[in-house]
Amino acid sequence: MSQTLADVVSGDRDVEVVARDEHHVAFLAERPVRAGHVIVCTTEVVDSVFDLDEEQSARLWRFVRALALRMRARLPCERVCVSVIGWAVRHAHVHLIPTDEPGQVPGLDGTPPPAGELRAIAAVLTRPEA
Repeated sequence: MSQTLADVVSGDRDVEVVARDEHHVAFLAERPVRAGHVIVCTTEVVDSVFDLDEEQSARLWRFVRALALRMRARLPCERVCVSVIGWAVRHAHVHLIPTDEPGQVPGLDGTPPPAGELRAIAAVLTRPEA
């Protein structure tokens, strides 16, 4: 049986918790991108960060921000990068990764699209609601 983030929330999975409140648990990643890589998850199982209601979302980002500022102040890093993938793990969570220079976190640099594709996507996203 595979372990989930719900196992972390319940305490059934042994991890190094670095912060917790009523709505969130933050723990050191077991397979870190870099030393100090932290995962913040909601205590309520919600499929993705965009399924949180407005208050839940605001609470999550306040918690993430405070923890990232603490990481930047206490760990040997210049910046804390944020990653929200939201596909492989069906539980709202955010990765905080301490970094010192570009390239220390997998990038988001894809292949340039065919001519006109960006304009077509922009048109869909800016079209007024019907």
